[in-house]
Formats: sequence, C-alpha cells, structure tokens
Amino acid sequence: MPKEKKEIYSNSCITPIYQNAVYFFESTEQVIKYHQDEACLGRYGRYDNPNWLEFESKMAALDNYDDALLFSSGMNAIITTVCSFIEQKDRLIYTGKCYRNIRKFFDNVLPKWGVETIPIDPMRIDEFHEQIENECQKKAKIFFVEMPSNPHLYLVDLARLKSQIGTETLLIVDSTLSTPYNFQPQRFGADLTIHSCSKYIGGHGDLLAGTVAGSRELIEKVRNYRNIMGGIADPHCAFLLNRSLDSLEIRMRHFNEAGMKIAKYLQDQPRVKKVFYNGLESHPHSFLAKKYLMGYGGVVTFELDADLEVTSEFVEALQVPFMGSNFGSSHAMVEQCSVFTYYNLSPTEKQEIGINNSLVRLSIGYEESDLLIEDLDQALKTIDVSG
Repeated sequence: MPKEKKEIYSNSCITPIYQNAVYFFESTEQVIKYHQDEACLGRYGRYDNPNWLEFESKMAALDNYDDALLFSSGMNAIITTVCSFIEQKDRLIYTGKCYRNIRKFFDNVLPKWGVETIPIDPMRIDEFHEQIENECQKKAKIFFVEMPSNPHLYLVDLARLKSQIGTETLLIVDSTLSTPYNFQPQRFGADLTIHSCSKYIGGHGDLLAGTVAGSRELIEKVRNYRNIMGGIADPHCAFLLNRSLDSLEIRMRHFNEAGMKIAKYLQDQPRVKKVFYNGLESHPHSFLAKKYLMGYGGVVTFELDADLEVTSEFVEALQVPFMGSNFGSSHAMVEQCSVFTYYNLSPTEKQEIGINNSLVRLSIGYEESDLLIEDLDQALKTIDVSG
C-alpha cells in the first residue's frame, strides 16, 4: 500500500500524544542527516518521541542544565545513570540514610559487579565531613546524595561536599523530595540531578517516571545507556508530565505552606515525641535548610510517644489520608514506616537507618491543611484514650 499523506493541525495549544513506535524517512539523505543531528526527526520509539523531548527540555531548564532525559521510573533513572559511569573496581560513596531501594542497589547489586560502595551517615554533619576527608584519600568515581533524605529529610552541606571531593568525582543528587521549585543542586556543584517524577512533578499519583539532568556531555553518555537498557517512559506518560509542569509552582506553594503548618501543629502535641521537617528549628539540619532550600515541601515525618501497636492504632484511626506509600500527589498518604516500606528489613537494618516502630511518614495532599489537622487531632485523641 502507498504511504498515506494527511494534513495535520499544527496550531494545537497542547502537544498531541505521539503514540507510535517507528518513524519513516523520505530519503537516504534524510537518514544520514538524522545520524549527524542535522535533521530533527524520529527513528525508533526507544530513541525518540516528541512528547519526551518537550518534557526533557522543560526539566533541563527547571534544573538549570543543558539537557535532561526521561525514564520509566525514578529507580530506573538512578540505576541507568550510575551504570553509565561506574566500572569494575571503582568506588561509590553515598549518603547511607536514604530510600531503601537505592541502598539495596548500592549494597547488594553493585558489589557483585566489582564496585566498592561506602555509605556515610549524614545525620551528624561534622562527623559526615570528617569521614569524607578520610574516604577522599582514595578517589571515588561517584558520590551519590539523596537530599533531602527519605524519610527523615536529612540534608548535607553540598557546596562543602563538592569542595572536598573535587572535580574528578561525579556528584549526583537525588532531589525528589524538593523538586526544582525548592532546591537547585546545580547551583552548589551537582553534576547531575535526579527526580522521581512519580512524586511531586507528576503530582497526581497516576504515573511512574524519572529524570536526570546535567551537561550535554554527561547526558549523552547516559542516553547511550538508556537506548541500550530501554528504560523509557511511554508517550502518554510524557504527555501527562507536560500537563503537570503547568501547575508545579502552584502545587509546591500549597505543599510548602501546608507542610509548615502541619509540622508546627504536630510539634506541639504531647503524644508526638519528634518531628522531622526541614522548616522547623528542631530539625538537626534546619541551618542547612536555610542555606539550600527555598521551601520545605509536603512530607512530614514524626515519631509518636508510643509502641508498635499504639502507633498502628493511630494510623488506622486517620480518616483523611490513604494508608499507602507515595508523596506529592493529590491524595494525602500515611504510613507507619516499620510495617510498611521497611517491613522486610531486619531490626539491625532498621536501626542503622533510623526506622523505629513509632515512626510515621505523612504526605500532604491538596486538601485544606485544617482538615488534615482536625483528622490528626481526632486520631491522637483516640490513642490517648486507648494507649
């Protein structure tokens, strides 16, 4: 059958979904121009899609870099990026109190490939930097920072860290818990910035995606690995992400305001032992938050003055948030960390990363903060009676 040629509308305010796996060329000359980057055309769905390109260009601008890449998830963005640079016998240092699957990849997978991985606890800043000085006697290929960390929202002195590790070590920052609206790692020496777009950037709890942004040279190296490993997002996902960026600033303003209000409320409750929120003076890294963050987001982690069972009663008594493991979406979410995300860790492993039975992570949604405070209040009263 002959190729169909159809008239298309080119004046749509919103980029349509390019739901296709293959692109055609008019001539051999056009193919060659594509390979030489002289023609803006697609070749195959694992390499090119206009919906990706639109989103990637926006994320590069938001993160203050030359270029960015879109992936099928935040973890895929991390793994593909690290694999693009790490080699056998290399050393990778990372902030040890971090998301459990990042830790799993570094501790359980990379050593199988002959990579030495070193976790450093970021909680005590001076000790953290002393240990970096010791580790820097031997060069590391990558220093990976989760900032803020999940779930305690720990920070590092990024500029100081960069000066310690020098230019030979690649500094990669996972800034999922801040988004570009609240934090710009590039300004403080980060070579690459990663986001799990499933969270704040997607903003609606309806997609999985991740990004990495950096210089054109570094991104091209990662692109080659993405092309091989195939961790791409589908066109509809990219379309939804482009939709979400239009409201990112509005949503983050809400999360910043509501997060601070709810953190202050929780801090004043007698059954709450400790609140982890960067905007509070009581957070051990509040002085770093003032230096690096422009807002503190919608995740509030706290410890109850309660045991495992009473903490479970509190979580079950909440009516507004869903019991689930996500943040940055329209729905408020709550989890008792030790029996949800960290259930399969041993007691020793939980202790190493600061997960105890009374630790609760609350993610604010789009609801009014007063509604959530009322719900927290009634749940706390419930355990006051029963506990």
